[in-house]
This record gives sequence, C-alpha cells and structure tokens, in this order.
Amino acid sequence: MSSSYSPEYVHFTNNLADINRMAQKNPEKLVLHTDKHFHDSICKLAKKVAARGCQVVLLSGPSSSGKTTTAHFLADALNQLGHQTEMISLDDFYRAEEETPYRADGQHDFECLEALRLDCIQQCLHDLVTSGSCNVPLFDFVHHRPQPQFRHLNLKKNGIAIIEGIHALNPVLTAELPHNQITRIYISVKQNIYNGTEELLSAQEVRMIRRMVRDYNFRSTTPESTLKMWNSVVEGERKYIKPFKRMADFTVNSLHAYELGVLRGPALMLLHNVEESTGWIAEEMRKLSFALMLFTPVSASLLPPTSLIREFIGGGLYN
Repeated sequence: MSSSYSPEYVHFTNNLADINRMAQKNPEKLVLHTDKHFHDSICKLAKKVAARGCQVVLLSGPSSSGKTTTAHFLADALNQLGHQTEMISLDDFYRAEEETPYRADGQHDFECLEALRLDCIQQCLHDLVTSGSCNVPLFDFVHHRPQPQFRHLNLKKNGIAIIEGIHALNPVLTAELPHNQITRIYISVKQNIYNGTEELLSAQEVRMIRRMVRDYNFRSTTPESTLKMWNSVVEGERKYIKPFKRMADFTVNSLHAYELGVLRGPALMLLHNVEESTGWIAEEMRKLSFALMLFTPVSASLLPPTSLIREFIGGGLYN
C-alpha cells in the first residue's frame, strides 16, 4: 500500500516559561485561545476530509491521545458542513474474554489485533462502502463479551462513518476496500515540553500524566497500577499503532498548552499518595512530580465542556 503520510501538524506553545507567563497573566485567555486553536485545526481538517468525498474515516493514535473526543469534534465539524456522521468504536468488536489471545506472561492480550473480531470489522466496512449501512456489534464491558443485539447504522448519500480505535490504521481492516473511500487520521501528543532548551517532559510522559488522572477518575485505577502497566502499553503502541502511522493522510497534534497547569493538582495528589516504590517507577514518579511542580496552576473551572482535556478530568460534553 502506498503511503500519503503527511507529517505536518499544528504546533502549539510548548515552552514552560511561555506557558507559565500566559497562565499567570490571563489564564482565561490561555484556555480560550488554546481551545480555539485546536478546534480551528479540526474544522480545517473536516473541510479536507469532506473534499475527499470518502465514506469512512479511520482515526487512530496511542493511549490518552484524545481520540474519542477528537472523533466527536470531527463529527460535529462535518455535521456543520452538511454531512451526516456516525461513530463506531473498534472496542465494540472485542472477542469474549475467553477467546482473547494470551501474552507470554499468561495474561490476556487485549492490545493485539487478534483480540478483535476481524471478520466482523471487515464485513461492517464492506457493507458501509457498498450499501451505506451495516450492523455494528455492541460489547458488554461488565461481563467482557459481545452482546447478542446489534446497532443498525445507515449512512445517507453524503454520510461519513468515523471509526476510532488503536487498530484503525492497520491495513488488514481495509485491504479489500477502495482507497478513495477511506481517509486515515493519526492523533497523538506530537511535542515535548521544554524548560529553556532542556526537555522537561516528553510527549509520551504528557500522555502518561493524562492517563494516570483519567484512569483514577473513570476506572478507579491507582497511579501505581497505571505506571506499572505503562511499559506494556507503550510496547503495544510500538507493535500495533506506530508501524501504521505513516499510512495516515492527516496528523493531529493534541497537545494543549494549559493542560499541565490543569492536570498538575490531581496528578501531584495521586503521586503523593502512592506507597513507597522502587526502581524505574520511583524514578519516574520523582521526575513527574518535579516537572509538574514547575507549572503555574490553572483552574479546571475555566475549561468549557468542549475542552479535549475534559476527557481526562471529567465534566466534558462527550464523557
């Protein structure tokens, strides 16, 4: 498959001194301008997607990139352009837990492609492109198995289905489909945070902080558990996401200049309450705590329900 990978993406303020200066001088303006900048980039992306005349948008990216909220932003922008949109999550295509492959350590591998019902995904995509309709499965996350019922999806003539998930860019899913009916989008935090010329936090660490706060808020997961899982999460990204990002037609940078000022408070509280750790986890906790302390606090009350950062702290339009 030929690649039309476009490494261009919108850059945002990522220097500590600049971020803190804006947070101290006018935090409301910082939030407003950052959100507007990001939303404007999604609106421009929607116009490019609409101009391609495709029926299917595939959106993928690593953990805590803001995939779900961005998919909703894109859907809203396409609706404003007169396109009906339907959202599909690849999470609904999971196999029953007992059918899921195992990792070498004996644990279920929910990150691998084979954890999904590939035949069902391929059938849905085929039906969407050929007839404009399909039956989307529903997954029961309480009992960890597919539900017996389906959700029938119908696309109008100019309708667009947005399919979101970590495996969305894997060519196995779309090998039999016409390329002109598909647009691929890759999203991630694309910039590190710098203190002067020194790297303060890597883009990967920004996502780690997002995930730590989100997992505690929505999944009752301790920060220590999140950190312990992080290496396997990154390994899954290396194996199942990053090899295919070059197939993306567009790249989205989800960094928000004010986010670490907002995440600072809850993240530091979580890190402070972790029991004594050793090894790389203790070292990473010290690094994260030191870096977060350097950010000027920004009140979460300033964030509108449409802020992407609401995906991690709650109170969002799409939570």
